[in-house]
Amino acid sequence: MAHSFAMLLLAFISIMVLCQIMHVICRAIGQPVVIGEIIAGVLLGPSLIGTLFPNVSATLFPPDLLSVMGMVSQLGLVLFMFTVGLEFSVKEIRSGAKVGIGVSLTGIAVPMVLGVGFALTAHEWVPLFPDGISITTGAVYLGLLLAITAFPVLARILTDRGISSTRYGTLSLAAGAIDDVLAWILLAIVLAMAGATSAGGIWIALGGLAVLAAVLPFARRGLQWALNSSWSKKTEGFVVAFLAMLVTAWFTESIGIHAVVGAFALGVVMPRGETSEKLITVIRPVTVWLFLPLFFAYTGLQTNFLVLDNLVVIAAGLVVVVFAFVGKLATCTTTARLMGESWDDSLRIGFLMNTRGLMQLIALNVGMQAGLVTPTLFAIIVIVAILTTLAAAPGLEFIDRRAARRARRAPDSTAEAVETAVG
Repeated sequence: MAHSFAMLLLAFISIMVLCQIMHVICRAIGQPVVIGEIIAGVLLGPSLIGTLFPNVSATLFPPDLLSVMGMVSQLGLVLFMFTVGLEFSVKEIRSGAKVGIGVSLTGIAVPMVLGVGFALTAHEWVPLFPDGISITTGAVYLGLLLAITAFPVLARILTDRGISSTRYGTLSLAAGAIDDVLAWILLAIVLAMAGATSAGGIWIALGGLAVLAAVLPFARRGLQWALNSSWSKKTEGFVVAFLAMLVTAWFTESIGIHAVVGAFALGVVMPRGETSEKLITVIRPVTVWLFLPLFFAYTGLQTNFLVLDNLVVIAAGLVVVVFAFVGKLATCTTTARLMGESWDDSLRIGFLMNTRGLMQLIALNVGMQAGLVTPTLFAIIVIVAILTTLAAAPGLEFIDRRAARRARRAPDSTAEAVETAVG
């Protein structure tokens, strides 16, 4: 037991050190640190270290340790999604409601249609879903994976670049927030479809979700009362909040929906105030610097790019990547432009909404636990998560440089026009 715990700690140390190295590299090239953590996880997995140094991989990450890492990373995801819910702001949606709703709805609908269409067409040639999973459930799940936007990554990019208060930053936050909520609702429905062995089981799971949706708004008042109680104040509200989070996560897990759905939902309805701010302050550093690197490492250890070993599978992967970019970037850009935004701001919104990274990988891991994905699809979606998130920073920089060049040319054009008129 002591030896196993020592190995777990050594695995944690290895993961954190590699992630910090990747953080330095990502900051140097202007990429979000989440990219470095995803790549660090892949490097630790069978795609590189597992192939080049199998003895090192077997020593650091033996099968029994992987199961423990999986459980710990899931607890970390529950805590992380709770904080994502706590940071969810209705105010952000209201500030750009009309355009945000339009961009979000089209940015979900088009990728879902593309994903469903691809799954229905290609599943006979490419091993996308395990045996026993209905093609309908699998197709909807793939569509959902392509439709997700990584709202926390989007928000971090805006903050790091100092553009949160810009017009396109505000609209992107609104669209991303709406996208996040809709995506998790859809994921809950897909998990209900996958986890139910009969039509009755589906209705039980959906009924449980309906009960949760009906109860949580009223639970806000109960939580407010509990947080204001003298007993709760002695613990600064932490015990009440954590108990409520665990109960909600347990409920959604027990009805066949993943625990992260319940944790996110509770975070959204938690009363805002001193307690919620303290919770974010306390939980976020632990989840961001410890649990999320562990989650990415666990994801990387499940990712094997070597399964992409023939032209048909590689071609299928390329199609999924193209559909991911077309479905989000092109659709969100076009929608924003049609709703009156400038081409530059529309493109910026498109690139920001195209970031998938963290949230797509969370949904991917949830699907893996539910038995919805094969190693082939898992590897393809990890590639999509990396490429779409990598594209955001250079895309924004390209648009900014182009806008700056136009701005420099504008005074020259004005001066020439005046000279022509005077002459």
